[in-house]
Amino acid sequence: MKLYSKERLKLRNDISAFFNKNNNVKRISNSSYTLLILKNNRWYSRFAVAIKKNKTNSVGRNRVKRIVREIFRSEKDKIPIGYDYFIIINKFDSYYSPSFNDCKRDLIKLFQKVL
Repeated sequence: MKLYSKERLKLRNDISAFFNKNNNVKRISNSSYTLLILKNNRWYSRFAVAIKKNKTNSVGRNRVKRIVREIFRSEKDKIPIGYDYFIIINKFDSYYSPSFNDCKRDLIKLFQKVL
C-alpha cells in the first residue's frame, strides 16, 4: 500500500490539538512508544512521529522515524481508521538498534489497544 500525503500530520494546528486541554486525547504506552490518539471524523487515519533530540544522534532519529513510517504504511489494514495518531518514540539506542520486526510487534500491540 502507498502512504498518501493526506495521511501525515504536518500542520502546527493539527499537532498542537494533541496538547490542548479541551480535546479528549487517549494515551497508550509501552516501554518503546507512547501513542496519543485523537478522533478525526475522517475515513482515513493520519499520523506524526516524534523523538527527542537527547535520545540519539540525527542518523538514529531519522532511522527510527523511517521504520515507524514504514510500519504505518505496511500495516494500514491493521490500524483503526478515523483517528489521528501522534507516535512518540521513548526508547531508542543507536548502539543497539532494535530490529524492524521488534519495532513492528511493539507498535502493532499498541494499535490493537486503540478500540
